[in-house]
Amino acid sequence: MTQVGTVTFPEYSGLRCLMMPYIQGRPDSVSDEYAAYRSIVESTFIDEGQIGYLTIDESPVSMGAPHRGARAKFGRALHTEAGLRPKGRFGWGGSGWGSATNVLLNRDVQVLLANNLDDSCALWDAEHENTSHDGDIGDYASCYPYEDAVLMQAGEVHCIGIVTPHESLPVQMDFDRQFLRIIGSGVHGREPYFTINPLVKT
Repeated sequence: MTQVGTVTFPEYSGLRCLMMPYIQGRPDSVSDEYAAYRSIVESTFIDEGQIGYLTIDESPVSMGAPHRGARAKFGRALHTEAGLRPKGRFGWGGSGWGSATNVLLNRDVQVLLANNLDDSCALWDAEHENTSHDGDIGDYASCYPYEDAVLMQAGEVHCIGIVTPHESLPVQMDFDRQFLRIIGSGVHGREPYFTINPLVKT
């Protein structure tokens, strides 16, 4: 887990895309709908020139609730980016152990995170290999006290791994929050909800 830079978010407009493929560092690989983020795409990347996956989530959040992680099972939205699969692999999709996995991720996949609200996301300098099928590790919350966490500040870009514990925190006020995630190369397959990019075929 490392802070690797800062970004300036564009004006809030309710944009949203989920795991949209694009070419890292190439703003022209992002369609006009997301043009406001082209300067961030150009300056913020893991593997320039390689396929990456862009998530933008601009949406209102209510005081006392986390922006992301509303489906947390154990009270805290503490999770890893990918869930454990048989044979020590990590992925997304499927409803339980042994069921079909739509997406597999290489163990060394890196992830960039940023948002526009101070103290709304906590990161721990750790790896939680024994994660659940869906990445929810709220039942291990006692292992990750807040005093050991790094609280992200607005505009900071942090690089984490797919088993780095992190948590979307309840916010202190009603806010139009902007969340950015870039996942680097090493993603295999797709989920039906991934945003299609007409400029990049995968």
